[in-house]
Amino acid sequence: MRGVTKALKAFAVISAGIAALAASEALAAGLSTTGQSLGGGQQTVSACTSDTLRVSYTTAYSPAVGSGSGYAVTGVTLTDAASTPSLAACTGQAYRVTLLSAAGVSLGAVTGTVPAGETSFSPTAGFASPVDASAVAGVAVVIGG
Repeated sequence: MRGVTKALKAFAVISAGIAALAASEALAAGLSTTGQSLGGGQQTVSACTSDTLRVSYTTAYSPAVGSGSGYAVTGVTLTDAASTPSLAACTGQAYRVTLLSAAGVSLGAVTGTVPAGETSFSPTAGFASPVDASAVAGVAVVIGG
């Protein structure tokens, strides 16, 4: 009888584990990426322009920068590189430019609002702390998000 009781307890524990796993998968499947709500997953969203945006940097010597080159990124400029620029649909939208290390870690970010009638623009405020120019390996740009 003892063996049957142990087998039933083991079956109950395994069943509870399977039920918990199924419930967690159901919760994960319920995460959404629709609209502007936070959720897990990836979703393609429409862009305010299909033009290529070029990002350029301004640098200046900064003794505050670590053991790198001694040069810090002091600003960024976004330029619509299309032969006939079309940023009208982006006007008034917030943007964020994040400088990334080779490992994809954020080194610093600046934000602004896309101005009307401009094909090239820069944020009015700079980086919160100097960004070592030699550490910059990539950039991420988000408009309207």
